[in-house]
Amino acid sequence: MKKLPTIVLDDLDAEQVRRTHHEAIEALQRIPAASAKTLSNISLANGAATLVPHGLGRTPTMVKPSMPRGAASAGYIVEIRDASYDRTKQLKLQANGYGATITVDIEVQ
Repeated sequence: MKKLPTIVLDDLDAEQVRRTHHEAIEALQRIPAASAKTLSNISLANGAATLVPHGLGRTPTMVKPSMPRGAASAGYIVEIRDASYDRTKQLKLQANGYGATITVDIEVQ
């Protein structure tokens, strides 16, 4: 996301409007949803942990998978949070109970 330039306007009224807009835009940019990404067509083998790079450059605040495609039965997806990987770079996901490799899209914030 682009960083706002720091400038000062000579006109006091215009400067106040610029500063108010600058502060509002910076506040919006800090919201995790503003930098959300969707990772498409992620394959998760049933019962196996899979590392998925997310590209956020920080630890995600939310990981939201879509409905699975290719499942043989009902199951669930868990995010494994342990010290074996860097959460600022990757997710560790495991699909359980689907009876097959599934494909999902994942929103990360």
